[in-house]
Amino acid sequence: MPITYTKKDVAKWTAEKLGQKIFQTEEIVDGVFTVLREMMSGEDSIRIEIRNFGVFEVKPTKAKPRARNPRTNEEIFVPARRKTHFKPGKMLKEVLKQPLK
Repeated sequence: MPITYTKKDVAKWTAEKLGQKIFQTEEIVDGVFTVLREMMSGEDSIRIEIRNFGVFEVKPTKAKPRARNPRTNEEIFVPARRKTHFKPGKMLKEVLKQPLK
């Protein structure tokens, strides 16, 4: 089962890394996530590049007029929507490529 980290965990680790109080970094971390969410929800197609970390992308999808519900076999219409995608940066890829211990 994977380990789950929350926004509070990110704030806590950031506080430890910067030698700050957790309540100070909670506001900053919350602000960063709020801004990212607002940026991603604004336009149909957007790309947020964070050097040495990765790229967040929002891409539009096409409508699917003849999709099929696998449970009932019923044909349904799926409207066009937006989907998110994350592509890790070079440094993150290198860390993830290392063998597990």
